[in-house]
Amino acid sequence: MSDGQVACGERESGAQAVQWVLTTVGALVVGLVTNVVYDVVKYGAVRWPAVLMDRRSLPPAARAYDSATDGLYPFVTWSRERRLTPETLRTSYVGQLRRGHVLVGDAWDEGVRRFEASGDRGRTAYIAGLEVDTGEHPAARDLRVVIAESRYAQCLAAKTLVSADSAAQDRVLDAVRQGSHHFVTVAPPTMVSVCVAVLSAENRMLTLRRSLAVRTYPGQWTVGINESMKYSDEPGREEDFFALVHRGLQEELGLGADNYGKIAISWLGWSGDAACYVLVATVRSTLRSAQIDELRAQCHSVYEHDLAAWLPMTRSRIARIIGSSGSGPDAAQQWSYLAPLVATELWRSRHTV
Repeated sequence: MSDGQVACGERESGAQAVQWVLTTVGALVVGLVTNVVYDVVKYGAVRWPAVLMDRRSLPPAARAYDSATDGLYPFVTWSRERRLTPETLRTSYVGQLRRGHVLVGDAWDEGVRRFEASGDRGRTAYIAGLEVDTGEHPAARDLRVVIAESRYAQCLAAKTLVSADSAAQDRVLDAVRQGSHHFVTVAPPTMVSVCVAVLSAENRMLTLRRSLAVRTYPGQWTVGINESMKYSDEPGREEDFFALVHRGLQEELGLGADNYGKIAISWLGWSGDAACYVLVATVRSTLRSAQIDELRAQCHSVYEHDLAAWLPMTRSRIARIIGSSGSGPDAAQQWSYLAPLVATELWRSRHTV
């Protein structure tokens, strides 16, 4: 074979290699564009592959977030490896307790009477006993909770008293810092409030602006919904942490249990600002954001929020909420003091739901 024939063969091989590369790259680009168009048409957004989400951690400043700086003091946290489930949550109910607490006194009694006289009534519930199994063996997962009955007027009296009286606030926080085992024995009869972060089928997170009709934190933006526990000890109608999440999703978003997967409860603690227990949970819906918006517009508690925004659940977006001291999605109203905590727990629970 002559040198010319060899050179010609090499050129042809090179051209074929270039053609193969261009064809392969073209197919990948077409496939990528097709997937993007499909996601935008079906979900209204581009969904990032889970593997990319899993391999990226939050920036150092976001990872260093301490909820105590927002007056939120953790008692118990759970993870993907150590989960709270309906089977490991053991709840008992004791009705109204006649015992002293850190806020008892004339100012407390007067506040309760004032709110009851103004018509603020209703049965609420708070934690009067808490036992965490901290053993390392696989079966050490139980959480035993004692739920006692309180009145909504007591909840409002507690919040008003700790906001107006620094000495009262100090008494509560001193008890908190002694740990959950002590605190639940002296806690005022307030309530349990749950924050539920909601992810849509296209991996967007729900944020809501509280309406000006609500009494607490009007106009502020929240990550997901908020709901307060109601006391009931009637057989079959008791409300534990998981039932509270279910009711909140039904009343505020119109979501039934078949519209989302497992409930990931990841945080339980005390709010110094609201003077109540706070629970944080995350769910992933099987519905798209537009479908959830349609259900929310017809639900029981639609008056509680006047605007919804579905934000991409990305590393940068979560980090901005955690570090945000500015306005929410409407570029006007502020984020709730709870938003950084709920965003943190949403990110931490993204593998669980």
